[in-house]
Amino acid sequence: MTLTIKFCKFKRAYMNISCIQVFKRNYLTRTVGEMAKKSIHPFKQIHPWRSEKEFADDLLNNIIYDKDGLVVLNKPYGIPRGKGSSEFNRTNSVSHSVHYTLEDALPHIRSQLKYPQLTISKCPEKYISGVTLLAADTDILNAIDVAYVRSYHFGNTYWVITVGVPTIQENNYRLALKIISDPQYKNRKTILTRSWTSNEEKYRRVKIFKARYEIISNSTFNLCSLLKLRASTENRHAIRLFTSTFLYTPVLGDNIYSSRIQKLGNTYTNVDPFLSAPGLPNLDEKLLQLLEVHLKQQEIIPAHIHLQSTMLPSLFGEDVFLQAPLPPFFNWTCKQLEFKHLMQNDVPCEERI
Repeated sequence: MTLTIKFCKFKRAYMNISCIQVFKRNYLTRTVGEMAKKSIHPFKQIHPWRSEKEFADDLLNNIIYDKDGLVVLNKPYGIPRGKGSSEFNRTNSVSHSVHYTLEDALPHIRSQLKYPQLTISKCPEKYISGVTLLAADTDILNAIDVAYVRSYHFGNTYWVITVGVPTIQENNYRLALKIISDPQYKNRKTILTRSWTSNEEKYRRVKIFKARYEIISNSTFNLCSLLKLRASTENRHAIRLFTSTFLYTPVLGDNIYSSRIQKLGNTYTNVDPFLSAPGLPNLDEKLLQLLEVHLKQQEIIPAHIHLQSTMLPSLFGEDVFLQAPLPPFFNWTCKQLEFKHLMQNDVPCEERI
């Protein structure tokens, strides 16, 4: 009897020790997992979805307007309109990216919202996040087009983070997007220019680009600026071209057009587009430190352009104002750069304007 009691006591003690060991192992595993998750850089979490359904459900959760057949969602960065999109570029990338498109998610969104059909009307290019318009029928599609004409194609407002500070606080521009070619290089390039002929405009050999911008805030050390930019088009990377070759402040994360300018002493000058090659810009070491990015991993920095709002004048008798919150990575950048007057009490940037 005594031996049995001793054996039971030993067994209970052994079981307690085993439970403690299991608890410690589970706790440590969970803690290490949480620490690993927290240590993942925000620029590496832009595409967090593990399945197409999870992606489509996330789009549903980011619908900002759904009325009378007009559905508006906040498109994530790095997501194209469809498979046939020509927006892919080797100089742009998303760390740990997925290959889903908006068209992939449309059947699920349509089913959940109980629309017989749903078509993409207006959509930012792949490497711009923000307001995206879906239409339930052709009447809505036509009404959206008419509203865009009423706004003089000036209804879109973008938030842009630039490297450097524009010399003028705010300004208006009317320029032309033009494709030029050079027989020597057997290549074609897009430029923004102040000069074009009436015939070029009449026969649509150029596309007019109108822009109004103002500086919302400058970052710590004046390394970057946050701009509010109203632009008539984003075709052919017009916004990147504009901030780089006219404001001399490239978009943060732009690996295409930052090479179109060069600093000589204290003055910037435009580089011949046929002599400039896309590539990673030379960013200030202080900026890289603020963004917690090493020089060798600079390619993970996304292009910071967000279609923040769209105005549709007189859409079925009323003005419709649509506003899309900033993506998490964009908000994180705002906080890291400490834009003045924007980060009081940890309020997200988009709520401080």
